[in-house]
Amino acid sequence: MRFRILGPLEVFDGTHWRGISAAKPRTLLATLLVQRDVPVPTGRLGAELWGEREPKAAANLIQQYVMRLRRELGDRQGRLLVTRPPGYQMVLADEDDMDAAAFARLGGSGRAALAAGDAERAAGLLAEALALWRGPALVDVPTGPMVEAEAARLAEQRLDVLQARVEADLACGRHAALVPELRQSVREHPLREGLWGQLMLALYRSGRQAEALDAYREVHRLLADELSIEPSAPLCDLQLRMLRGDPRLGLPATEAEAEGRDQGEREGEGEAEGEGDARARSKSRRRPRPESRPSVGASRAGQPSAAPRQLPAAVAGFAGRRAELRLLDKLPADASAGPGPAVCVIAGTAGAGKTSLALHWAHRAAPHFPDGQLYVNLHGFAPATGPMSPGEAIRGFLEALSVPPERIPDAPEARAALLRTETAGRRLLFVLDNAADAAQVRPLLPGSAGCAVVVTSRGQLTGLAVTDGAVLLSLDVLPREEARELLAARLGADRVAAEPEPVTELIDLCARLPLALAVTAARAVGRPGFALSAVVAELRDVRGRLEALDAGEGVSSVRTVFSWSYRRLDTATARMFRLLGLHPGRDVAAPAVAALAGLSVREAAAALTALARVHLIAEHRPGRYSFHDLLRAYATDLTAAEDTEAARTAALHRLLDHCLHSARAARRHLAPARGEVPLPPPVTGSVPHDPEGYEEAMAWFEAEHAVLLAVADAAGPAGFDGHAWQLPLAMADFLHLSGRWHDWVSTQRTAIVAARQQGDRAGTALCHCESGRAAIRMRRYEEAHRELLRALELQRGLGDLTAQADTLRTLAWSYEQQGDYRAALQRVEQVLELQRAVGNLAGQAGALNNIGWCHTHLGDHEEALARCREALRLHLDGGSPLGAAYTWETLGFIHHSMGQYAEAVDSYRQCRNGFRRFGNRYGEADALHHLGGSLRMTGDQEAARDAWHAALAILDELEHPDADVVRELLLTTAG
Repeated sequence: MRFRILGPLEVFDGTHWRGISAAKPRTLLATLLVQRDVPVPTGRLGAELWGEREPKAAANLIQQYVMRLRRELGDRQGRLLVTRPPGYQMVLADEDDMDAAAFARLGGSGRAALAAGDAERAAGLLAEALALWRGPALVDVPTGPMVEAEAARLAEQRLDVLQARVEADLACGRHAALVPELRQSVREHPLREGLWGQLMLALYRSGRQAEALDAYREVHRLLADELSIEPSAPLCDLQLRMLRGDPRLGLPATEAEAEGRDQGEREGEGEAEGEGDARARSKSRRRPRPESRPSVGASRAGQPSAAPRQLPAAVAGFAGRRAELRLLDKLPADASAGPGPAVCVIAGTAGAGKTSLALHWAHRAAPHFPDGQLYVNLHGFAPATGPMSPGEAIRGFLEALSVPPERIPDAPEARAALLRTETAGRRLLFVLDNAADAAQVRPLLPGSAGCAVVVTSRGQLTGLAVTDGAVLLSLDVLPREEARELLAARLGADRVAAEPEPVTELIDLCARLPLALAVTAARAVGRPGFALSAVVAELRDVRGRLEALDAGEGVSSVRTVFSWSYRRLDTATARMFRLLGLHPGRDVAAPAVAALAGLSVREAAAALTALARVHLIAEHRPGRYSFHDLLRAYATDLTAAEDTEAARTAALHRLLDHCLHSARAARRHLAPARGEVPLPPPVTGSVPHDPEGYEEAMAWFEAEHAVLLAVADAAGPAGFDGHAWQLPLAMADFLHLSGRWHDWVSTQRTAIVAARQQGDRAGTALCHCESGRAAIRMRRYEEAHRELLRALELQRGLGDLTAQADTLRTLAWSYEQQGDYRAALQRVEQVLELQRAVGNLAGQAGALNNIGWCHTHLGDHEEALARCREALRLHLDGGSPLGAAYTWETLGFIHHSMGQYAEAVDSYRQCRNGFRRFGNRYGEADALHHLGGSLRMTGDQEAARDAWHAALAILDELEHPDADVVRELLLTTAG
């Protein structure tokens, strides 16, 4: 996949270039492209997308935009647009996959050719670079801070390349042809003095000296008027040389320099030897060689000594990590260009291959650091010895740099200062392995440019990024393809290719963790006659998997390596890590963890941050944490060994109560008129989350639904049958509204079994009714009728009139979906009778609205209007504005069907306002969609298109399939 940002943002799909239609996804993609070398935190993406008007649900909306972009880019596996905590990152296969990178490469090559005196080649390369521009960079992207800064930087680079290309063309003698272009350039960039100087030179060399001097006077006036300053010294010098008729101005720069060198040689021919030597020494002082400082390979006594080469051997069979290696490959250039050393921190969980990556790269980068490579294992997580002191590490470095022992001071600060002195002006590579924290690393950093430092740590070491400009590289488990490459490198490509399915399972069982894969490969290498499927069979038992991943040595045992991080935790954080092994979901957020551990949300968040800092868990999305299967197995083993059964049961009870009560609170915002089963209060320590409004409730469900499904599945086997049926009921409306109908069906089947096991007949009836609703949505009408009739039978036996009304309303919906409005009308009239019997005004209003809907579809519009107006009155009297919004929607449909388009317009506007008030984005969009249809019938085409555009903006934001319907309406009514 290729991208263009030097102009409008465009994507090449293999056939043609195309844009990204929706503004927010376009801005998101642009932001990730311009920051492609590092993950962009969700918080910064929110600022880029919305500025100060960032919505509460920003993180969820960003996630939806990411999903949409992945679909548009054909990247459903997330290999291009990668989730990289604390946000997302674009990972391009090749630097030239983006035109800005190709522009930078061509521009750099062109400047190098120009510096080498090859003006023709330079002009060609620089012109090729400029040809990549199609307009201002990112011109169609709504600008946020990062995009705006990158567009400005690229514009500046373009001007630099333009000036270099003009310089090359001047050197090639193309003076006259350059004049029109340069006149246009100074009009567009009037304060760019370099362009004015080039215009003056082109005019002068074209025999137009007067115009060249006029150009100087023009820029002189301009700078005085605009900035109250004089032209720069080079521009003034150029004018004086023109006034004096300097003969060298009439030649290309390269020829003038050659003539100057020749003249200098001729002048020196008759000088005495001493005078010549003095002149040479003078020139040497004016232009010192960069190598003037002694190399590391020379001792202070002048005796030669070898430059330090301390890197341990690179790991055999290294594979993958291509994106990470590309990032590391930038360090030598950064070390030369920056004011200080280039620092990169490779952080990741135990066994992620941090040291392997650092050493593999360090060996291949060693030629860039001719003064030596220094290595130290800082033992940051060593259980026995503890972390190495910075002073001890510095002593080892100073000795490797041939500093005599008597010169090494005792005070740690003095040692650090001496290290900075000894490394100044040199090109050294430092590898600081297994660091504990930023405080251990900071004294070991050199003080000047030329050096690069690679740090590995289980901690995040964000302090080094803040104070020392370090690049943070978070090492996750391997992508599947790279995991397969690792196995092929260790087992042989033929053996891996011979058993593709066992290899795929093996990769998953090892959680794509490099250490686990290496241990498994070692076991397989030791048994060459065994099929890989036999190795996989050993790993399938999750309780025994950690034993199977033990190579017999501490550093090669997955369990032992994990323990080094676990033993460094304080008591409370260690307990939380163990209890996380009980959580059945794939990820967690602080409120659920707080319930699991019986802590406050703030305490839980702090503990999660501490666990993420040492990579026992990972913040894979902002505020959401997960760990791979092997760490989960380790945590499960720990809690079984160290926590009592009563403590584990209590923790699970708190978690289940948190999930159930939070889901119930969120469901009330989605369907406030629905009846509820009374729940006992949550147990102590389980504080539910209570969203504010429809949109926040939907966002909460979107973030938590996968966890809720897992929790519901785990509740029954754990002995919590009540949670096992009540939680699916609390989730039902979300699963319906979000289109997750297969999950809706499966959860209700589980719920029915759990309610029966608990012996709760009312709960069983509710689950049968909800199962019937799900079957209707799946168009399984016979199954739906069976489920609903079972529910009715149980509810009649219990004498529950309200529950019967809900079930009959669902049965009416089933007939309505089949187009049988007479049968539907019969059922909703029964619903009305039951709601009147129990005195439920909101229920009566809902039934009247449904009756009106059936009547209008049967052609009896007057009766439909009467029933809906009565429903509206009851909703307004009863304080149910959401119910009123649904009734306005029905009234809009009735009026439109009767040809009363002005009345329909008014009804749909009322409907839209009602849904907007409750934050029901889809309801608002649907109302706008129908409003546009009624406006069109009134003849107001412009207003109709405005309504459809507003609807489309919301539907695009929600990534709803109805967006295509509205888009088609706009296309067919264009012009």
